[in-house]
Amino acid sequence: MRSRPRLPDSPVGRRPGAPIPLDGGDLAFLSWLGTDRDPLLHIALAARLPGPVPSAPQLCRLAAETAARAPVLTYRLTGSGRHARWEPDPAFDPAHHVAHRRVPPGTDVRQAVIDAVRELPLHPRRPLWTLMVIHGHRDDEHVLCYRVHHGFQDGVGAARTVNAVLLGKPLSTPVSRAPAKPAGGRWLRLMATGARLAGRSARLRPPATTADGGTRLRVHHCDAAPLTAIAAETGASLTQVALAVLTGALRSWNPRHWERGRPARRGLTISFPLNLSGRLHDGGLGNGCVSVPVVLPCGEPCPRGRLRRVMAETGFERLSRYRHDRYLLRSPLLAWGAGAVIGSRAMERLLLRGAAGGLVVSAIAAGDSLPVDRCFAVPPTLDFGGGVMAIVHGGGSVVFSGLWSRSLGGTERLAGLLDAAVAELAAAVGVGGSPGSPVGGAAVRR
Repeated sequence: MRSRPRLPDSPVGRRPGAPIPLDGGDLAFLSWLGTDRDPLLHIALAARLPGPVPSAPQLCRLAAETAARAPVLTYRLTGSGRHARWEPDPAFDPAHHVAHRRVPPGTDVRQAVIDAVRELPLHPRRPLWTLMVIHGHRDDEHVLCYRVHHGFQDGVGAARTVNAVLLGKPLSTPVSRAPAKPAGGRWLRLMATGARLAGRSARLRPPATTADGGTRLRVHHCDAAPLTAIAAETGASLTQVALAVLTGALRSWNPRHWERGRPARRGLTISFPLNLSGRLHDGGLGNGCVSVPVVLPCGEPCPRGRLRRVMAETGFERLSRYRHDRYLLRSPLLAWGAGAVIGSRAMERLLLRGAAGGLVVSAIAAGDSLPVDRCFAVPPTLDFGGGVMAIVHGGGSVVFSGLWSRSLGGTERLAGLLDAAVAELAAAVGVGGSPGSPVGGAAVRR
């Protein structure tokens, strides 16, 4: 069968500052825009900083200077449905995108950030972001938080914007890179991916005896040195090592669940957001991710075996194939058509049912200069009975920020289990003088 000819990239939006059509991912995440549930799809990156609290004029000036370095911050949503576009806001005013919030002394700053993300609205016809300062919880620090709609930016775009805020790094002006249509045979692989993501998988952990609803944020910082040493010893990427560490922690979190001989314990299928090509060069606008099913081999008792299997699941060739096949999912016409035919409510139920009780894990390289040891991420706070984990690495640290359903018990134990999993894997591969051997395999650099 002859394959369809490759279509040229669309010229729409190639001129800097020109209107840019929304991708399919943008439309999917923006479906709740303007509703009470919309804040559940906001994300944030926060930095705990020493020194005096910046004043309102200082914060406004920082927002204006950052927008000059990162033009993405001036883009707003216009139109609707298949006519929706990102366009520069001719009335952009940085004062509309800053906020101060004072909290009582001793307040849990992580919960304070979540509350601010949920309670401070985003105007649907302005650029969908806010630069917030949260203070009062301690006398010697404040929190600078960049909150953004997940349809406006994905985690990579948000991290690059935070680099513009804290480090003054510039971003290019957004331009559209409309992908070519894939050959018809790739539809089968797309459907197979959906089936794997929605299919049955081993559970994270049996539900707690009581569930009060909602989510809780658990954050744990790790020194990147042992993870980097493991990566150098084994040929893995830092992301792959972090996933293997998370796998070991999840295994120890509920060991009886992963005992040999129990049925359906091969591993935990997670949704692993994967950036499509061009995300590092398009100015950070829009959500350029698709979900890849990745099996975390929690049932594997050997730490080196777990890393080896993670490397196979996230190898360069496999992820490249997913990128190549899934360009069609960025089509706004496909997303709009699916919503129109199936209905937004039915689509919502279908997506939440597929994610129910599962785990979404994203990995973000924040850059070597960002003070990741003082940062944490807030994933989407939607409660679907499972968890959303953002692994952010850079500046000599790796931070695991997990937003967990309160229906899961024992999430407070994960910090210690992550540390133990790092030590176990380091010993198994011979880092620090103990005998070991590389596990081999292709690494994917993220």
